[in-house]
Amino acid sequence: MNKNFKQKLRDLFKKEGFYIALFLCLCIVVTVGTISYKMLSKNHVDDSQKNLNNQVTLNIDEEKNKDMATTEIPNAERVENKVQPNNDKESEPKKEENSKQSSTSVSTTAVVKFINPVDGIESRTYTYPKPVQIEENTFRTIRGVNIDAKIGTDVKAAAEGVVSTASNSGVEEGIVVEIKHANGLKTRYSNLDPNVSVKEGQKVTAGQVIGKVGNTAKVFDEETFGQFLNLQVIDANGNQVNPEKYFELKTK
Repeated sequence: MNKNFKQKLRDLFKKEGFYIALFLCLCIVVTVGTISYKMLSKNHVDDSQKNLNNQVTLNIDEEKNKDMATTEIPNAERVENKVQPNNDKESEPKKEENSKQSSTSVSTTAVVKFINPVDGIESRTYTYPKPVQIEENTFRTIRGVNIDAKIGTDVKAAAEGVVSTASNSGVEEGIVVEIKHANGLKTRYSNLDPNVSVKEGQKVTAGQVIGKVGNTAKVFDEETFGQFLNLQVIDANGNQVNPEKYFELKTK
């Protein structure tokens, strides 16, 4: 009986061996395919997870950048707001300086009308800085102009101002009074009597008597020049100016 079974089994393998081998091959192919599919699926899932993680990371970074941007902008605005008041404070002194400059400009360009200090004829016209012969072989540069006036004649301030000088300047001009006016000009009166009526720093008004005509400018003898008041005009820079530009003087 065992022999018959074995013989039948051999015959079966001979007849059906091809199909059995084919079946086994199919099983192997299916098994390998299943394993490969699982591995590919796992790799795909891993890649998807990585991409998702990357996207999440990028989104988080973008959110951080946005937060940083929104945080930095107000800080910048606050810095600008803090700096702005300093600019305003810096501009205040500039405004004050501009105001001072404007007031200075007004004071040096203000229109001041001069009146004649004495009622006399202009006996010597303006020649400065050209030298003038005062005697034989003697020449001098004479400032201002001379106006005929008897000794003792009242000398009046040409305009409102402040006395800047009231002193004896020497033999060339003698006793002088100098007045500074609002327009920056100065008027200077020389050859006065020693007894002047004003002092330095005193405010005077137009037409106020400041002294009298004297004979203290000894370099100009009375025989040649007569009795006179010497009148000068000096600008804000200390330069001599022709008094005829500001006074309506009588001429011969």
